[in-house]
Order: sequence, then C-alpha cells, then structure tokens
Amino acid sequence: MLYMPRSGPRPGLLGRICAALLTAAVLLTAIAHGAGAFDVKKIEASVYKIYTMRKKGIGTGTGFLVNGRRILVTNFHVVAEGEKYFIGYRDGRDGKLVEARVVDRRANIDLAVLETYEDLPGRALVLGDFEPEKLTSVVAVGYPGAADVKQDPTAPKNLPELYAKMKEPSGFDSTLTPGMVSRIYSATNTALSETQVINARTVQHNAPINPGNSGGPLFDDCGTVVGVNSFSPKGAQGLFFSIHSGEVIRFLRELNISYAAISHACFATSLSGGGGMLLPLIIGMAAALAIVAVLFAWRGGAAVGAVGQYMSRRLTGNRGRGGGSPSPREAPRQPAAQMNLAQTAAAISLQPSAGGKAFALEVGRAAMVGRSRQCEIPIEDDTVSSNHARIEISAQTQRIVVTDLNSSNGTFINGSRVNSAQVQVGDTLRFGTAEFKLIAGSMPAGAGAARPSGPVNHGWMLSGFDPAGRALQFELRPPAPNGRAAESATWTVGRDRNRAQFVIDDDSVSGAHAQIIYDARQGLTLRDLGSTNGTRLDGTKLGKSVVALSDTGQEIAFGAAKLRLSRLIR
Repeated sequence: MLYMPRSGPRPGLLGRICAALLTAAVLLTAIAHGAGAFDVKKIEASVYKIYTMRKKGIGTGTGFLVNGRRILVTNFHVVAEGEKYFIGYRDGRDGKLVEARVVDRRANIDLAVLETYEDLPGRALVLGDFEPEKLTSVVAVGYPGAADVKQDPTAPKNLPELYAKMKEPSGFDSTLTPGMVSRIYSATNTALSETQVINARTVQHNAPINPGNSGGPLFDDCGTVVGVNSFSPKGAQGLFFSIHSGEVIRFLRELNISYAAISHACFATSLSGGGGMLLPLIIGMAAALAIVAVLFAWRGGAAVGAVGQYMSRRLTGNRGRGGGSPSPREAPRQPAAQMNLAQTAAAISLQPSAGGKAFALEVGRAAMVGRSRQCEIPIEDDTVSSNHARIEISAQTQRIVVTDLNSSNGTFINGSRVNSAQVQVGDTLRFGTAEFKLIAGSMPAGAGAARPSGPVNHGWMLSGFDPAGRALQFELRPPAPNGRAAESATWTVGRDRNRAQFVIDDDSVSGAHAQIIYDARQGLTLRDLGSTNGTRLDGTKLGKSVVALSDTGQEIAFGAAKLRLSRLIR
C-alpha cells in the first residue's frame, strides 16, 4: 500500500484560523455599525414643534431638549414678539400641547432657552464642542410648514383653532433632510430681519431647511448636535446656516444650565469627512486585520483574543465619545499594588499630560478639582466645571478615590467615565478635556501641594466686533515680573489712544470708556468710567456699579461694540 504523507494544517490550527477570521468579521461589523450610529428614533423624541402666540397670529418653529425633561433651545426669531408659547409633540395617536416660558434669549446669537411647565418625552441631546470638518455628513431635523401639504392651508390664528389642528397628529412627524458641512462661518453684522442683526459662529451646510425648521438641531452621523438651524440667504441655492453648537454651550453656561457635550467628532464623522472613502477604508482595515489575525493564529491562539479585545475596546471607546455622554460607570480595575501611602504621600501627585505644574496630594485631605480659583487643584480649561471633582487619600484604607461632583463634561479614569472610583499610581485622569497622570516618586520640578494657589498668572481674551464689522481681540494678561504673578493690573478700554490700552475706534465708544481690574484675591471686575453710551454686561447697564466678571462666556458691550470674555489657555 502506497503511503501518502499527511498534509494540511496541524491539529488545532484550523480552529484558530477560523477564530481569527471570525474576529476580523466581528471587527468589520463593529466598525460598520459605529459608522452608521445615527439613530433616528432616539433623537426624534427630543425634537418638538414650537407655537408662538403673537398678536398677528401664530408662528411655528422647532426646538430640542438640552437639560432634564423641560429645558429646550430654539432660535430667538422663533419666540420674538411672542405672548405665549406652546410645545407640541405626538403622544400616541394624538397631538399634545405643553405651555412654556422664555428663560432667556439673545438676538445677537439668534438663540433662546425655553422651560415647559410639564415634562416632555425624550432625553437631553448631546452638544458638540468642536469644529465639524468640511464634508462631514449632517442631518437637519425640524417641522417645516411646507411639509404639511395634506393639512388645511389656513394657519390657526388662535388657541382653539390650534387645538382643533391637534386632531391631525401627522403634523408632529418631523422632517429629516441630509447634507454636508460646507464650512464654519463667522456671521458678522448679518441682518436676519429689519430688527435683528447677529454676530455668531455658524455652520454653513447644504441640508435643506425651510420656515418652520428654525430652532431645530443639526446632527452629525452620531446624533451629536453641531448646530441650531437658523437661516438661508434670500435667492441663494444650497446655502443654509445653523448657529454653531459652541454658541449654545456658552449661552447655557452663562445661565448656569447644565448640559451634555463632547469635545471631539465621533469615529463615523471623522471618516465620513474624507469624501466617500469610508467603505473602502473599512474593507481595507478588515482585510488587514484578517491577515494579521491569521498570522497570529498560526503562531498561537492567545494572540487572536488579545487583538480582538484591544480593538473592541478601541472601537467601543470611539463610538461612546461620538454618540453622546458615556454612561457613568466604575472603571475596570486591576488589583492595586500595595504601597504605604503614608510614607510616599509627599511624592504622589497629579501631573498634567500636556506638561506644566504638578499638584501634590496629601493623605487624609480631600482636594477639590475645578475651574474656580478656590479649588486646591485649579484648572484653567473651559471644559472643566467650577467645582468639578474631589480627590481624597484615605489615611485608614490607603485608597485614593476620585468622585465626580455632577460636572458638565464628566470625570474619566483611563478613558472610562465614572461617578466615583478608586485609582492607583499610573492611572490617567481626565476632567473634561484636561488630562493628568497620577504619579509617584520624585516630585517633578515646579510641583506644589494641592492647596489654594494664591496669585497665578491668569489670562483672558476679549474678542468680538465693532459696529463696522472689524474684528477686535484684546489680551488681558497680568504682568509676571521675575516669573511671579502680579497682584493686580488695570486695563482701560476706550477710543482715545492716549488714555486707553485697548482702543476701539468707534463713535459710540468714549475716549476712556471703561476699566477692567484684576486683583489676585478678587479676580476680574468691570466698571464704567462715566461713558456717554454706557457699558453693559450681558445686556444689563452697569451705571456706577462695579461688577465681578466670571472666567468666561460673558458679553461686554462698550457703546455699540460687543465683545465676549474667554480664557487664554497658554
């Protein structure tokens, strides 16, 4: 009998190759699913039709939920001249109206915040605190009146007529129109009407919007709000503008209204901005992963599982950041290395990943982390809340625990959002977008104990436009002689170059119009110098008052020149 040598894979190898190919298939599915993460059903419940009762009749627009079950955002021009406001949505087979009030509104950025007297369906939407790239796919959602072709063309003129219209719930089916981002555009002295001029950042796109869409959200592929649909120039084709979501974030922050936001575009959005290269890229990635997985399978099955777990974590993390605020959860922990914190506490510190001063932690003492100057660990970052988190080393258990204090942008340990969790040396902590490393050993140069820091070399920026549309930017940075922060500084704003450090060349501004004073203990304050046309803070005239300024977000008007205060992060 002729003996034939046995060929084919070694015992167990075929199984490992199959597992490798299965891993690649799962990864391909995960990537494709993450790329199409926009869930219409989830977001539609949070978008509503707005009815504004005016003397001349009823106007309509769109709004969306940003906080809890009652706070929503829309356009200023949707609620302008209104006497009463109603929020409409579909409730089963019927329509439902809920009355609302205006919390605040700003004509210059075409935004308004409403609060309903009853809970609304849906959930607060996530706002994008980033610049969407050109060609990013977007979807406009709203209630354009022209879409209701089957309904009575006669618009309701009063509340009884409006309630009669509620019998047709199809009027509460939102309209979705897709498009792409064209550019980010700063609208300067742009007239929306005879009485309204805006100065705001906008997202220009080609997702069609019509009357009734105003105030509705503009979503990216992952359901993140990147704009509030606002206007389209008359006679233009394919040019539509939405107020940038960053303007919404600043507005809500000024009103002390919490919100959910992310600072980076999601995985799907980043890829879709590449001009249609998403599918070939996914296929290429899957093929490469399959080849690598098969090679690993040939060498040993354990490598396949390791690659699969690593990539799954990466993909899940990307999708979570893009699709909204990750669910707070306990970070996965490895058994903590045993160490005597009482002996090493002086050398345990938070080191900024981007470099800079480290903060030493003390056993038995809680250190507050936040943007407030009263915090033991002050962080100059707009994504950090005033009192963001607390870090405490227990003298009894020798554990280091980080607790989030209901911050707006979350506390993260090794990429996972947490409410309260134990940490150990080597972990990466992130507050908003400010990232730190928990380190031990010799203290880095310049490190200090985590306690109120006293005078620091703060920096602010006043930026905006004068009435002629010229851009203005003024840096407020206290001088730091010999490398130490100054105790105080004063800047004068005015038209006279001989009397003012910050010159605004406009007739509405007096020669020496106002002063901004910095004091290491009190922060920034603002006072008017008896100007002809006055100084206003967020629309309120100062008169003879001296007012304290927050770190960021406030609008200061010197005559007709309006500037906004922000942080200098450098």
